[in-house]
Amino acid sequence: MRYQPLVSILINNYNKQKYCVQALRSASFQSYKKVEIIFFDDCSDDESLKRIENLNKKLKKKIKIIKNKVRGNIYSFNQMAGIKKSIEKSKGKIICLMDSDDFFKKNKVKEIVNFFSNNPRQEILFDCPFIYKNKNDKKPSLENYFFRENKWPKFPPTSCISVRKNSLKKATKKIFVKKFDELWLDFRLATYFAINKNQFNLLKTNLTFYRNYQDSYDKRFKKYLNLQWWNRRSQAFDFILFLNSKKFKKNKYSFDFLLTKLIDKLNFIF
Repeated sequence: MRYQPLVSILINNYNKQKYCVQALRSASFQSYKKVEIIFFDDCSDDESLKRIENLNKKLKKKIKIIKNKVRGNIYSFNQMAGIKKSIEKSKGKIICLMDSDDFFKKNKVKEIVNFFSNNPRQEILFDCPFIYKNKNDKKPSLENYFFRENKWPKFPPTSCISVRKNSLKKATKKIFVKKFDELWLDFRLATYFAINKNQFNLLKTNLTFYRNYQDSYDKRFKKYLNLQWWNRRSQAFDFILFLNSKKFKKNKYSFDFLLTKLIDKLNFIF
């Protein structure tokens, strides 16, 4: 492998004492060795930070720990603020994002570097997740991930996102806005690069273990009854128009858009 850049793995944590050590270990013992790890703790009040500091003393590869001092009230904004601070401290040419309740396969970073080495004009990459419950229950995701103008997009979660650092810094200037409080980083990044850069690169290899909780409103059979899900969908339409209002102006007249806005407005009234 000729192209051997430093890769920064940014781990975002809030009260994940049960999982954060596994996340850090998976980042620390990658087969690709030119890795730096930045662990951002967002004012956790459990034992997660203590466990990470204890593990850091034992590891040969020291990690950078960022301790946030003030935590906001909106989770999605907190996530973006943490990522932004971690980017500022990072030195890698490539950024791999990780939530602290997920973890990577040992060869993930190597596969990511191989892709960017072979595709020098590409700026973002998604890998596919394993849906992980425990070591005996882990299934490759069967989702058909895509981004198309005429269909509602499906894309992997935050921990499956890798981006060239310079491209990520430019993207954050556009997408890290304190609007759309229901939209998390994965949606913002995926739509930004798909719409503004015409890039949606999917590595059809399962490299990330992703925990999808029972209370997640992404659950297929419950989400349509969840008013928060409709509000999130309404904000997603607004965000797409925010990124490129000319290209997606016709979406305002689609059945999908009108139905979403109607249900969201009824939810607001009642």
